[in-house]
Amino acid sequence: MNEKIRIGSFQGPIVDNDFECNLNKVKEVLNQTRDNGLDFLCFPETYLSGYSEQAVRESSILMDDPRLLEFIRYSAAFDTVILVGMSERKGDKIFNTQIVVYRGKLLGKYHKTMLTAEDKLVFASNLEFPVFEAKGIKFGVVICADTSYVEPALLLRWKGARLLFTPHYNDIPPEGIDTSDGKVTFWEHRTMVLNNQAALATLLKMVVVRSNVVIVREGHLGAGDAAIWDMNGGVVARGTPFTECIVTAEFDRDIFEKENWINREEVPVELLDQIARAARDYK
Repeated sequence: MNEKIRIGSFQGPIVDNDFECNLNKVKEVLNQTRDNGLDFLCFPETYLSGYSEQAVRESSILMDDPRLLEFIRYSAAFDTVILVGMSERKGDKIFNTQIVVYRGKLLGKYHKTMLTAEDKLVFASNLEFPVFEAKGIKFGVVICADTSYVEPALLLRWKGARLLFTPHYNDIPPEGIDTSDGKVTFWEHRTMVLNNQAALATLLKMVVVRSNVVIVREGHLGAGDAAIWDMNGGVVARGTPFTECIVTAEFDRDIFEKENWINREEVPVELLDQIARAARDYK
């Protein structure tokens, strides 16, 4: 195996409610990066479907959809682990799903857990947090609002992940969004979200890889802001805002195979028990 791990993250536009168009874009980007030696390449949240309620309902698909199966077969031509978002229909439920594909096989999938009020209109959730392994690296996925909480990523870290992918679909009105504490502007939200990624990387000693959409139209802004953070929370690669691009970074393999600076084995199990009790009592 190579002693270096090369990671890529895509930021770019999306065509809402056009599965085929967005899937073709994924293929185009894969071909563009074929000679870059990428070990991993991440695409945004719900990238194949779009994120509007109409798009989610109309572009949600079953996992045995022929178009998806064809794409999984198509991936066999690339030595790259591909992560891409979609709306997955399963029975009478729809999940915000990130699939993980490598060399013609579906390695697995992750369902967004921490659903926003908008998400809950269409998406279901569960508490499954798989840790994937490919190219000798253990990694996990948390989606967008999941990164506003430390717990999902922390669980993946305890389960052995050292590499964390965070696909997003940040589509914010220019005037901002209403919260229980008042209005949060687009720029305030952007700063908060980027800081969340740096915090996860720093505290959990994980490489964090963010992917996001680029949207510029009346009433909607998405800056992209694809970026990769090292285990000290430093940005080692970032995209130019509002511009389609692929950001890449290279890391020594051995950082994913050991504890780095902070050893989680030093955390007393009794402290974790206290945290669990406090969580149950939290009001």
